[in-house]
Amino acid sequence: MNIIKKILFLGCNHDQIPYLKSLKAYPFKIIGTDLNPNPPGKSLCDVFYQVAYNDINGLMRIGQEQNFDSKDKVFTGAAQFAHKGAAHFASEFDIDYPSETAIDLCLNKVAYYERFKKLGIPIPITMIISTKEELDKVLPNLDMKSHYFLKSDYSKNPNYLYKFMPDDIQTNKVFWGRDRYLRECYILQQEFKGDSLRVNIYGNRFNVFQFSTSLKLSTLKKKLVPKGVIEDLKRFITDQGLVKWLVKFDIILKNDNYVGLDVGLDPPFRMVKEAEKRGIDFAQYYLEHYLNDNICYPSWMD
Repeated sequence: MNIIKKILFLGCNHDQIPYLKSLKAYPFKIIGTDLNPNPPGKSLCDVFYQVAYNDINGLMRIGQEQNFDSKDKVFTGAAQFAHKGAAHFASEFDIDYPSETAIDLCLNKVAYYERFKKLGIPIPITMIISTKEELDKVLPNLDMKSHYFLKSDYSKNPNYLYKFMPDDIQTNKVFWGRDRYLRECYILQQEFKGDSLRVNIYGNRFNVFQFSTSLKLSTLKKKLVPKGVIEDLKRFITDQGLVKWLVKFDIILKNDNYVGLDVGLDPPFRMVKEAEKRGIDFAQYYLEHYLNDNICYPSWMD
């Protein structure tokens, strides 16, 4: 195992504790950060800073004070937004990590839907809506028998996600301000009916979960390869320089057709729960993957 001097660990809340505990098996000096001055994982860090993962100046200060360099590491098991701060930090100190540009694209629905289309990944019928007036104008032209989804460009469930019929939405009750979840526009999509699936891809391996029940579907998994779905999604992973990571996709599959809905970079909730049911520490495999590029998840994960 390569000796790493230090690791910047962003986020020390309850959900990150398993990763911090497993990290103790590695020869790292753990530099932890969190917005909370006394998060649950603070005691597991060698050094702790009260710095939020989106506080770029604060993170740069930590890197300078702790003398980070290219031999060190950055890790976060926190929300997907935390990767932006991690990527910026990694770039500043020449640490191996996906680019901030790739992280930005995966956070922005407008950007990754455009990328999906360019890479041949199908998406639902989609329109961009910036104002209440624009939505009011398009409603009469929609299919009145179909459901639609309105989701903000940076939304994460349950923030600014609306499902409606064209004749049954009060547009004045839609949030039209601007904040971290709605920065420029909404994405309006017609419902694509089929099986809602979560696909987790890690290296040359992958698994499939039913979205609503979180049941792992080994039989359905076998059908996705000949349909070209996995090849399509891997093309996005390669395009964005994420081949060393576990990347999550939400898709809807109907017969021989599918659409891509979402991409995620945070820890895979359904795989974590599957491991917990079996009494397995998922964090140790996830860390080995991210820190040593060693994909060694148990075979039953596939």
